[in-house]
Parts: sequence; structure tokens; C-alpha cells
Amino acid sequence: MLQLSAQSTTELLQQLGTIDITVPLRTEGRTTEHCERWSICRFLATYAETKLLDYPLRLGKQERPDFLLRLPSGDIGIEITEAVPPDWAWADARREKLNYDNLVFLHRFRPGESQRSKDEIDSIARGTTWGSGWVGDAPEREWAEVMVHFSLQKAKNLAKPGYERFAADWLLIYDNWPLPAVNDPKAAAYFMERLCALDTPLPFERVFVECERSIWQFQVPKYAPQPIRDIWKTANPTLQPTPASGRG
Repeated sequence: MLQLSAQSTTELLQQLGTIDITVPLRTEGRTTEHCERWSICRFLATYAETKLLDYPLRLGKQERPDFLLRLPSGDIGIEITEAVPPDWAWADARREKLNYDNLVFLHRFRPGESQRSKDEIDSIARGTTWGSGWVGDAPEREWAEVMVHFSLQKAKNLAKPGYERFAADWLLIYDNWPLPAVNDPKAAAYFMERLCALDTPLPFERVFVECERSIWQFQVPKYAPQPIRDIWKTANPTLQPTPASGRG
């Protein structure tokens, strides 16, 4: 189980650089633990030198929430989730298992939609079908819809028996939703609009969304990106993460 204790930024980055954050393919033993380790380590490296974190800090793996971050300013529970359509992940696994070496077209998915048939999934995996196109700012609006869906889904967990609450609770979402050429600033603005319009505010003090190049931080009504700090490219070449189906 992942455990960290650091007295300074330098010490934290040194420790993070020795951790193998590789995420195996879905058909090669990928687990939730692999994905959580990837997300939390990149998150800590990205914000290590910002005012978001203070030292000394300790991080511990647990359940409900996924991690406990202890800072001098207070304890923070961190819940982690991946925003990915189950059917897209299924098609991805089929491609890996059957060694399809082909171009795969993007398909439009909606959060919470009914599961597609095995034949439909195989067609997506083989690249023999393609979805309807996107027009105008549809990708950005769909991205915001997706992030609201997963935020609300995780918010329900906080009300369940056995979920431990802390001085602050954060949500970290790994964005693995298939969309074409999303304008991140515009998508983030739409997401904040949706957060501000919720009848009941989210129980998370902050929501973070890990995109391809940045982690976006949302704390109503403010939001801002932080460029991802990928220390694994130089810290230890033997532990450099290998791109694997959306992660890398």
C-alpha cells in the first residue's frame, strides 16, 4: 500500500520519483490500485511546489476515502475516480485481447447510458463503425456533463455509512472520456457553470480533473489549471511510465 512521509518539497519529489506508476493494459492485470497510484502520484508531483501543499506531509492509502493526506493545515480525504465509458473500456480490452491493429473511430457516449451489445462493442474494437460527429462546442459541453456526472456519483459515497470525513474532502478525477479536440479552458468554464448551478453544492471542498497536459482545480467559483509535472521522465528512467490505453 502506498505510504509517503516528506519534510519538504525536495524530499517528496525524490520519493515520488522512485515509485513505479506504470499502469498495465486492461488485459494484463490492470487494477484499481495501479490507476489510483498513477493519479495520486502525478497529483502530488504537480502541486508539490504550490501553496496547495504544506510540509511536513504524510499520505496513506485507505478505503472510503481512497487516501488520507495529513498536512499541518489539516487532514484531507482524497477520493479518486476515472471518467471513462464502461463500453469504451470494454472495447479497449477487446482490442488488446484479440490483438486488433486498426484505426478506432471515436463514438459518442453518455454517462449512465445502457450497456451496448457484444456485437456493437466488437464493431467499435475492430474500427468498422463510427459514431455521430460533434458540432461547435459540443465536445466542451459534453466534457462538462461527464465531469458533473462523476462528481455527483462520488458525492453519493460520502453519505454512505462507514465513509470517513475530514477537515476537507477532495475529489480527483482522471479524464479518460473519448472526445475530439477539447478546448480545455472552455470546457472548464462550462463545468464551473454547472457546479454553480447545482441545487445542492458538492460535498467536496475542491474537485481536480487530470487532463492530458494539466490538472484543473475547481473550488466554486474559482478554477485554474496546473501544468502536470512528470518527474518520471527524468527521475528514474527504469520506472518511466508506459502509455497504456489512455494513461501515459
